[in-house]
Amino acid sequence: EQWYQRRVREAVVSTQSTGEERERHLEEKRGDILAEKVSYKKMMEQKLETISHNREVISQETAKVLEEKKKLRSPPQVRSTELDAMQRKLEEKRAERMKLKANLQMTMNSLPVKRTVNLEAEKRAMEERRWKELEQSRGTGCSDVHQISGTQRHLLT
Repeated sequence: EQWYQRRVREAVVSTQSTGEERERHLEEKRGDILAEKVSYKKMMEQKLETISHNREVISQETAKVLEEKKKLRSPPQVRSTELDAMQRKLEEKRAERMKLKANLQMTMNSLPVKRTVNLEAEKRAMEERRWKELEQSRGTGCSDVHQISGTQRHLLT
């Protein structure tokens, strides 16, 4: 019986140690899996940080390039006093140009009127000369010609 009890005890101890060994082995596997999980998580976090950093660097570079392009497109900033002076000068030149244009327009408008008046006076003078020549060529028998006005003479011709 002693032998049997010893054997049973050994079998129980052996069963326990096999179960404990199996349990220990499972715990080691869980530990390894958790360690792999943690290292994978750290690696992914590092990659995300790298991506985020690179995006930030790229966006900063893009902003710098856009700012430089904007500076090249826009004219340099002039002090407001200089700008005001230039604006006043521009307005003065514009007003002077408008004055000259108005004067020229008045001159151009008055020229045709003067010219028309001159042409009409010239025409009347020519008609008078022609009538005098006609009177002289016919003789002195027509005294009524002197009494005819310029418009009546015009109607006779």
